[in-house]
Amino acid sequence: MCPRGTKNGHACTFLEGTLTYTPTHCDRCHAGNEDYTIIKNGTKTSTIVIPAGGTKKMYLELRKQRFYCKQCQKTFVGKTSLVNEGCFISKDTCLQAGIKTAEARSVKDIARDCAVSPTTVQREINKASQELQTYDRTLPENLSFDEFKVAKGQMAFIYIDVVSGDLLDILPQRDGRTIRNHFTTYFTFKQRKKVKTVTIDMNASYQGVIKDLFPNAKIIIDRFHIVQLMTRAMNKTRVKIMQAFNTSNGEDKKKYRRLKRYWRLMLKPSEDLSSTEYKHYTMFGQLPSKSVVDTMLKYSDELKANHDFLQR
Repeated sequence: MCPRGTKNGHACTFLEGTLTYTPTHCDRCHAGNEDYTIIKNGTKTSTIVIPAGGTKKMYLELRKQRFYCKQCQKTFVGKTSLVNEGCFISKDTCLQAGIKTAEARSVKDIARDCAVSPTTVQREINKASQELQTYDRTLPENLSFDEFKVAKGQMAFIYIDVVSGDLLDILPQRDGRTIRNHFTTYFTFKQRKKVKTVTIDMNASYQGVIKDLFPNAKIIIDRFHIVQLMTRAMNKTRVKIMQAFNTSNGEDKKKYRRLKRYWRLMLKPSEDLSSTEYKHYTMFGQLPSKSVVDTMLKYSDELKANHDFLQR
């Protein structure tokens, strides 16, 4: 039968089928089926996604035979090669999604065509990529670890060869277990001992992993993240001092507005500030940029000390 119906508000085609057979043994206790020790015990219906044969999505309403074992007094459901155990997406649908990923289309488009979720399509892509990956190469002496956002709330792990800049691999997660399993599975301890440096950001969780995996490697915090941290600290100090001038006093209010408006100038390297080129700055008048910064630094000894340290 091919009854018409709807699913999630969309018109679909539903096929009906029945799965039944005589089992040779119990799936629970593995006892053999002798003298009718395993009997039929009703059915259980599963809705399975199958490849579309036309313009509408297709589902198979499969009534699976349920069996009762007299030996262990437990029930189990009949199995089919159409789907993997515990899955409601047919193997052919997964294969269809995998084939479509070779086309220049988005994951969402493929998921919509195959009546599956984008997560399922991505899972097929990851599975295919793992099968194609080979690790017959050795690790370079200088590695760099980093992460990037792949989805909302999800970060992936990446590592590269620092010298050549070559991308070596991408892992779907950045947790310590995933990283450890990857390097211990694909690289021997002898290979990992040859790594001399690993460059990372300020993610403290990487440091313990690196010490375990690469016993001879030195950990380097890359300069970008060091400068970024110091810049944020400087900006935080500026905001604290700026808020202290947010009073009803006219002179304090002018200092507050100056510190708020020209924060970018305070973060610029000193060599990029001009002492001779005059420009008009609101609340300052015609001044070179260096004079503007010097004037604001006189508002607080703490602000000047932080600024000087950042510049050094």
